[in-house]
Amino acid sequence: MAEEYWNASLETLPWAEVENWQAGRIAAMLSGLPARSSLYGRLLGHQELSLTGFADLARLPFTMKDDVRWAQDQADDLRPFGANQGAPLADIVQAVSSSGTTGKPMYYALTGADLEVWTDAIANAFFTAGVRKTDVIAHLVGLPMVAGGMPYADGFRRIGATLCWLGGFPTERILREMRRLRASALLATTSFGLHLTETWDAIGRETGVASSLRTVCLGGEPGLNEASIRERITDGLGITRLSEVMGLGDVVSCLWGECAAGNGMHFNAQKYVAIELIDPETGAILPWREGATGEIVYTTFEREATPLVRYRSRDHALVTATSCSCGRTSPRIRCIGRTDDMLIYKAMNVFPTAIRDLILQRFAGKVSPMLRIWKDRADQVRFDEAIPVDVEATAEVAPSAYPALAEEIGQFIRSQLQVRIAVNLLAPGSVPRGVYKTPLVVVRG
Repeated sequence: MAEEYWNASLETLPWAEVENWQAGRIAAMLSGLPARSSLYGRLLGHQELSLTGFADLARLPFTMKDDVRWAQDQADDLRPFGANQGAPLADIVQAVSSSGTTGKPMYYALTGADLEVWTDAIANAFFTAGVRKTDVIAHLVGLPMVAGGMPYADGFRRIGATLCWLGGFPTERILREMRRLRASALLATTSFGLHLTETWDAIGRETGVASSLRTVCLGGEPGLNEASIRERITDGLGITRLSEVMGLGDVVSCLWGECAAGNGMHFNAQKYVAIELIDPETGAILPWREGATGEIVYTTFEREATPLVRYRSRDHALVTATSCSCGRTSPRIRCIGRTDDMLIYKAMNVFPTAIRDLILQRFAGKVSPMLRIWKDRADQVRFDEAIPVDVEATAEVAPSAYPALAEEIGQFIRSQLQVRIAVNLLAPGSVPRGVYKTPLVVVRG
């Protein structure tokens, strides 16, 4: 498959050689890190920080989310970003926030050099995902300060695409303006992309403007590993290219992008960030091998303001391939869930996404991708009774068939995952749709 590259020299270099090159950059970064970051003065102390090869990273401790939270809590007037503020305030040009959907928002600082790194890496990921200079892109994230807001806009502009930042408008206006502006590409969360399919054709008839949409980039939530979700979006929006993207504000807000070959996202920030795959239970390094599953760990070696060394993302990934017909050499993955999302039914661990994906696989055509799993309180992880799940039926299912279908779904999940779910089958359109993310797991009240 012939493809253009954003950074051909690194994107096509054998992966072992990429890691060797990164090791030298990491070694240079580590030499002064404890002196400029109180967090890493605390985590690394006075131990020997020299690296002779990429494998030596394993000698360094992990940085955990709680470490980053602790660092933020040490904020003062001189260091508003806390104990991991590795640059003077006068050099910091932008703050980026997490969405706060899983707790207290986190804030990350960027110097001018950091902003350049982010913009280039984000552009690389979206270029891999199919965005080009000739595109008119509808940017549908409505919050500029979050990781997918202004940073994504910067990446689109770096590519040279025509940026139409429509996020924040009511859904019907977004859809109308996309038609009128002849938007050829779109960026949204996965759940909002699904939501748009429900009225895309109707708005098209209203405006009388034919769709120019060809490329859709979705992320922010797992889901595009499920074929029925991809089919519904591709068919519902009438597009030729659906690409999943992923990042995190702690590191770079877009790091992974899916090429035209599909079957997983390539890592696209190798110029600035190193990745490891680890066993989430033991912390042992796992090889990048097709079929492997593990947690992704990131090291930023070109980050001045809020650096991270061996940061445990809590994102669990399935490695779908280590080579590609597009010529890129970075691993390809699908995100299969997060440690923070794990539920326990009696003694069995289960990702909410596993429940959803199995239901959609087995009952395609009978249920929609809009599901809700209920908790009684925000910190609930363990369920001693069946896990409550709302499942939305399609219009093809008669209401009289709901009880039998609910029973069948519950039995199927028990046979596959050894967990019990209490299925509440709902009429089409019953599950609320969000304009940013539509949570799979919700808290009562």
